[in-house]
Amino acid sequence: MSTPTTITSKPKEPENDFQFAKMALSLMAKHNVSPAPENYDIWFHYAKGANKELVHEVDTIVNNGMVFTQETSSYIHNKFIMPNRSQKVVDEAASSAQKVLGDVLKVIHEFDSETQDYHQGVDKYMEAVSQKFEGTGVAAIVKELINATAQMKQKGEKISKKLEESTNEISQLKKNLQQVTIEAQRDFLTGVFNRKTFEKYVDEQITICRDKQSELCLMMIDINHFKLFNDRFGHLLGDEVLKTVARTLTDILKGRDVVARFGGEEFIVILPETPLEGAMKVAEMIRAAIASKELKRRDTGENYGTITVSMGVARFRHETDTLPTLIKRADDALYVAKNSGRNRVSREI
Repeated sequence: MSTPTTITSKPKEPENDFQFAKMALSLMAKHNVSPAPENYDIWFHYAKGANKELVHEVDTIVNNGMVFTQETSSYIHNKFIMPNRSQKVVDEAASSAQKVLGDVLKVIHEFDSETQDYHQGVDKYMEAVSQKFEGTGVAAIVKELINATAQMKQKGEKISKKLEESTNEISQLKKNLQQVTIEAQRDFLTGVFNRKTFEKYVDEQITICRDKQSELCLMMIDINHFKLFNDRFGHLLGDEVLKTVARTLTDILKGRDVVARFGGEEFIVILPETPLEGAMKVAEMIRAAIASKELKRRDTGENYGTITVSMGVARFRHETDTLPTLIKRADDALYVAKNSGRNRVSREI
C-alpha cells in the first residue's frame, strides 16, 4: 500500500497574502470546493501552512477520498479557526461596551447641563415677568419664554434619540456577551459543559448534598479504542464519535443530572439525589444505548462499526469525600471495567 501524501505539492513559500490567496483559490478549484467565504477562509489558512492541525486534517480528509461538503467545511472551520478568534470577540465586545457607556455618560452630562441652562432661563424670564407684569413688555417676555421652551424641547428630543440609540446598542452588546459567556461554559465540539463549569456545579451539589444528607453519585465514562477511530478514519470521524456519545448522554440524563466532557475521550456525569444502585441502573442504560449505535458514512453507507464505553460509578461519602477523591474512586472503578473486558459498568470498591 502506498503511503498517503499531502493533497498538493506546495510551491515556494509565498511572500505575501496575495500569493496565499491565489494558492487558496487554485486549491479550491482543484478539489471542487464551493467559493464560499467560510471555505476560502479554510483554504487560505491551509495555503499559509501555519496551522499544522488544520493542514493535517485537510490532508487526511482528501487522502481518505472524502468530499468537501458544507458540513465538512463547517466542521474544519469551527474546530481549527473559530477557537483562535474567541478572545478577539471578547475583546471587541468589551471595547464596544466601553465606548457605548462612555457615550451614554457624555449624553447624560449634556442633558444635565442643558437642563440647568433651561431652568436658569425660566427663572430669569419669570423674574422679568413679575417685574414687568403691568407693562406691555409681558407679551415679549412670554414670547421669549416660549421660544426657550421650544429650544429645550428640541434638545430633549435629540437627547432622547441618543439615549435610545445607546440603549439599543447596550442591549445588543449584552446579548453578545451573554452568548460568549454561554459558549465559554460549553465544550466547543460536543456542546456539553466543559470541565471547569462542571466542577463549579458539582461543588454546589456537594454542599447541598451535605446540608440535606442526601445521596449523590458520579460516573466516569471512557470511549473504548477511541484512538483507533482517529488513526484509521481521521479526526472528523473521531469527533462524530464524541458528539454521538454526548448526544446519547444528554438524551438519557434528566433533571439535575449533568454531563461534561472531562478531557479527550472521557466524559463525567453527576447524579444528585441518586443512590449507588440507581446510578448503576442509569449507567447500564447509557452503556447499552451507546453500544446500540452504528457509525455509517453518509454518502456511501459504509459501516465504521459500533461505539462502546467503559464506565465507573462512585458514591459520595459525606464524612471523608472531596470532589477529587470522589472522581478518583469513579476513575478507579472505570479502570476495573476496562481491565475486565471493556463495554461494561463497574462500581467503586
